[in-house]
Amino acid sequence: MKYPVTDTFTRCFPLCLRLPVCVIAVFTWSVQVHAQSDTAENGKGLTRNLIEGGKMQGFLFTDVKGIRLQFSGYVQADFIHDFSEIGNIHAMQPSTITVPTVSDGNTAFTIRQSRFAFTAFGAPDAKGRALKAVLEFDLWGNLSGAPRLRHAYIQHGKWTFGQYWSNFMDGDNWPNIMDYWGPNSYIWTRQVQLRFTQALSESMMFSVSAEQPGGDISIPSTWSSKTIYPDVTAAFQKTFGVKNASHVRLSGLLHPIDYKNGDADTKTSIGGAFNISGNINLSKNDDVKFQFAYGSGYAKYSEDISGQGYDGYAAANDKSISNISMLATWLYFDHFWTKSLGSTIGYGYLQLNTPDLNMPVGTLKATHYGSFNTTYYFTSFFKIAGEVLYGKRVNTDDTSGDDVRAQFSAFFKF
Repeated sequence: MKYPVTDTFTRCFPLCLRLPVCVIAVFTWSVQVHAQSDTAENGKGLTRNLIEGGKMQGFLFTDVKGIRLQFSGYVQADFIHDFSEIGNIHAMQPSTITVPTVSDGNTAFTIRQSRFAFTAFGAPDAKGRALKAVLEFDLWGNLSGAPRLRHAYIQHGKWTFGQYWSNFMDGDNWPNIMDYWGPNSYIWTRQVQLRFTQALSESMMFSVSAEQPGGDISIPSTWSSKTIYPDVTAAFQKTFGVKNASHVRLSGLLHPIDYKNGDADTKTSIGGAFNISGNINLSKNDDVKFQFAYGSGYAKYSEDISGQGYDGYAAANDKSISNISMLATWLYFDHFWTKSLGSTIGYGYLQLNTPDLNMPVGTLKATHYGSFNTTYYFTSFFKIAGEVLYGKRVNTDDTSGDDVRAQFSAFFKF
């Protein structure tokens, strides 16, 4: 539900000026906070990268018969205002922005990012292989905050079984943002999978996986999607630098897209892509994080447009689908002013190549995403942040719509 608002800011500033005005406001706030006494521990212990990577310690719940059960999680409250109309009011999703721009603001207060997890550590087996199982939930199930399963997996030595981050994505380069979904072009999805990981040296790792089948396609009503062959991924990651704080990751994807056409013929189109990503630690206070992915038929793995049918397309008179090419890239910079104050700025771009597919007018062509924030860490478990975001959707007929969002968040981990 939208809640139209009219205020002085909306009336007096055109949309193109609101982003720089909001950035200046957040920067001014950061300078004021900076002047406070620095009593917190290093904020790098509470970054988004550590949170999403499951590297935060919880507390021991029980220890019985060789199994240690750990409980962890966090509470996050988000206070969000959009200056233009957007479909997703709880995360910046540029593909849902109304085209053309509609200056109809909305305010949302939400705790849906909050999450909790149970982690069980089993005693090593006879060969010394570690054993771990994880169940993790957030409150993204509905607008009222119903629990939703995020992760459910078992790790036994080099093997992973269950639902976890796809091996095609880089789980070690999250920019330090507060927005739930992050850059529009992020290769970000959870998949049920069977994964094998092999350390090649102290600084090199190789992994391969078979992952949840299924295509994300736009097809006529007389066709049907099938799930026959699993996705296959492979990844190589190299760490380097001081304390191995930097890394580069190269991953590849084969994505079979199975379907039955109007003649009841079962067919498979092979999608595929590569993904180059990483984190470059410039100093103890500075990190550059990036991703560059390209291929066709892999929109299923995209943060912004997954579930919207952009793996492939077929018109009513076609006999087979055509895969849609996609470029997905982003660049972010994390900086700590002090051990308790940090800022993050970056930009993401996603583009689809659809001119030869005769798709309907108004089909998505590209999306843009930009954000800037300042975060203050009161302690090693509590932080607040102010974040300004910008999103834009461009259609194939070159019509577009954009939105500026202001967000304030409070975060407490346990």
